[in-house]
Amino acid sequence: MTSRDLILPALIGDALSLGPHWIYDASKIEQLYPGGILDYDDPKSSYHPEKKAGDQTHYGDQALALLDSLTAHPGNWDQSAWRSDWADWARQTTAYKDGATTRTLENIEAGLTTPSDSNDLAGASRFIGLFARFTGDALIEAARAQTALTHGDPQVIDSAEFFARAATALLAGAGLGEALDEAAAHPYDSLPAIDWLNAGRAASEGDLDQEAGKLGLTCHAPDAVPLTLALALKFEDDPVAGLSRNAMLGGDSAARGLLLGLLLGARHGLGAFPQQWTEQLAAAGRIQSLLRDADDRLA
Repeated sequence: MTSRDLILPALIGDALSLGPHWIYDASKIEQLYPGGILDYDDPKSSYHPEKKAGDQTHYGDQALALLDSLTAHPGNWDQSAWRSDWADWARQTTAYKDGATTRTLENIEAGLTTPSDSNDLAGASRFIGLFARFTGDALIEAARAQTALTHGDPQVIDSAEFFARAATALLAGAGLGEALDEAAAHPYDSLPAIDWLNAGRAASEGDLDQEAGKLGLTCHAPDAVPLTLALALKFEDDPVAGLSRNAMLGGDSAARGLLLGLLLGARHGLGAFPQQWTEQLAAAGRIQSLLRDADDRLA
């Protein structure tokens, strides 16, 4: 398995979510997609007016910015280089700027290194590109550092480590449940990993539409992490249905989609997903170019 097997499914999960991203009305999503979401679509909310089917959301854009930064700065993780590259991306992008992006960029322009206090899971979600370069402790340290650039909430920073540990366990051959248990057993400073995993596991065993409403569809980590885990557990053996169902749930499906795609990709590899999903990504050529030199075997 190579880094493509994780990174491309993650970006697919983000792009597949673009159509209904940040729509919280389940009946509206059902009307828009009566047969489910199995193809990319133009955004139906007002947040991404410049985006088209196959594009990444602004979260996926940041994941690609991280891949660009890794390519430009080979070797060990360089936080100052990432800060500079991320700020360049944030200044130039025409995509939607969320609160964490706006506040962090304001701080950088003022000469500060202080992140926002956002607890949105998206700060952790963009770390997926780090699998192109790092493993082990270096991966965990870089995942935490890249998150902390923009998101100062300790649970979000711990969440990046949790998902890095879970994906690493999957690459080593663990099943989904075993990998999540292993990642949750680590003693995090702030993340209630076992509690959130238990909530996700319980939700995966019930009616997911109802359970998702109980867990919460928002971008905030206390909602988004358990729901992402519920989706991963419920659809461990059907990754295509998993990414589709995540998008159909709505809310902040893109932050979940990046991490869900990462986990299901680590479990099954890129070959488990329709080839057209890779080919029809607007950034497919750019992604393949960025990963070309990082196509070493991970497991």
